[in-house]
Amino acid sequence: MTQPMRASISTYALSDLPLEEAIDRLIQEGWRSIEIMAEGPHGELLGWTKEKVDDLRRMGKQHGISFSIHAPIKDCNPAAARPDVIRAAAETVLHTLHLAEELGCIYIVLHPGELAGGSSAQPGRSLEDETLERVITFLQVILQASEDSKVIIALENVPPYPGLLGTEPGFLERIVQRLASPRIRLIYDCGHAHLHGDGACLSMLRAMLPYLVGLHLSDNLGLQDDHLALGTGTVPVEAVLALLQDSGFTGSSVLEVRDYAAVEASLPLLLHPFANRVAYRNQSNPYDQMHGEEHDMIQTKHENHRNK
Repeated sequence: MTQPMRASISTYALSDLPLEEAIDRLIQEGWRSIEIMAEGPHGELLGWTKEKVDDLRRMGKQHGISFSIHAPIKDCNPAAARPDVIRAAAETVLHTLHLAEELGCIYIVLHPGELAGGSSAQPGRSLEDETLERVITFLQVILQASEDSKVIIALENVPPYPGLLGTEPGFLERIVQRLASPRIRLIYDCGHAHLHGDGACLSMLRAMLPYLVGLHLSDNLGLQDDHLALGTGTVPVEAVLALLQDSGFTGSSVLEVRDYAAVEASLPLLLHPFANRVAYRNQSNPYDQMHGEEHDMIQTKHENHRNK
């Protein structure tokens, strides 16, 4: 029997709290799958002692929590040309992989990198090809240095902002195909895809589906990566979830919104994405099937907040 998608939450929504407090709050709210955003305030994870990481692992085991980690973004550039920058990025990614092993993560999320100001290609090569080769070489080194690990490195499609790499599925697909490793896969961010314009969300999702291990869910108005509550922008969230359901996708769907008020506002659509769609009234809903007790806990919390 195909298992349903697993609803997950990013600690990004509680970045105003220390990481320990944020995770404890999410557990109390009923979440059983948590993605640690190791960028910004919650980047503190990379500086934790072994004892503190062990405590988090034990707490996760006690409550039946599955973790994933979003690797740092700042100062972690797999496409860098400077050797010192590449070494620093490799140390960061390897440390993130080590933490992921300790916490039992299936994957970490990694941005493919960015172009340094004034970047140029060698004669006879395009800048895209040159940066692609640098990212591939970087990941080859990481795979070799972590050959005993089973943790997947999931490359994310990023917003189409100047200088960022991996804004289009084709760039990411080429990396996955060239490396041909089961440990290199993709994360689809619907908010980032939506910034490419109407129709991009679904076309990019279709292209990335064969390599997908998870997705990031948020909303925006098509102009900025706002991380709004689901249903408050113009991202076609229902269509995205419908396509995933039809494809038999079984990975995690991580709610990555800007604060906990946005989490609460997202729950009706997250838990019942097809409630108002005639085409899906008679079909099973993956979120209604999900981990019965977990669904009930989150639903109860939502009802309690709504009735306050």
